[in-house]
Amino acid sequence: MPTGDDTRANVSIASLLLRSLLQIVIGVGIWGGALFGAAGTLAWVRGWIHAGSWVATIAVNVFVLLRLNPDVLDARLKRQRITEGYDKVVFAVLMPAVLAIPVVAGVDAVRYGWARLPEPALWLGLLLHVVGSAIALWALVVNPYLEKTVRIQTDRDHQVITTGPYRIVRHPLYLGVSLFFAAIPLILGSAWALAPVSVAIVVLIFRTVFEERTLLRGLPGYADYVKQTRYRILPGIW
Repeated sequence: MPTGDDTRANVSIASLLLRSLLQIVIGVGIWGGALFGAAGTLAWVRGWIHAGSWVATIAVNVFVLLRLNPDVLDARLKRQRITEGYDKVVFAVLMPAVLAIPVVAGVDAVRYGWARLPEPALWLGLLLHVVGSAIALWALVVNPYLEKTVRIQTDRDHQVITTGPYRIVRHPLYLGVSLFFAAIPLILGSAWALAPVSVAIVVLIFRTVFEERTLLRGLPGYADYVKQTRYRILPGIW
């Protein structure tokens, strides 16, 4: 017979799973609709490879986080108010750039064939996809404070995380997401899709700089962490 605590835990995990599935369905529907709609056909092998790898990655992430860090999954599934002015700029530019990726890729690689990338690019893209997704998941597993918006989470006893990938770079999630984005044009075979991907990565770099100002100003111990871990995103470079 489960105890009251067990029941609450089960309800919590069940709720997280349901909310995750709902967001997956919505996200895949929007992305897939934009991708294949822009291509003008469903007969696109590289499109299905991309979609399949994306869905598989999300499923693995949800399964791992439900077991190892449900708090961060719960936080990222919630709708959060943007409190920092620069974050409003970030989302205003980032979201259109991200949504442009499948549209540009479909139009370029299939509908008009402006700048198709050869098949070897597919395998490089899949490699980047796996590596980027693994780095991002590693960051999410060890850091329960990785919300979608930037804020000092006093309500959640916000602390500096220095373990896992945070021993190497200060923003491993952005590194993983950047590699994930870079993989998409390669998998889909669209050189023109590199344009919105580049915009998205530059925006993430912009956000990193301003996010660190917020953390230095309000998160105890972050200044010492910056001295200890020198690089923001790229080890040995920046």
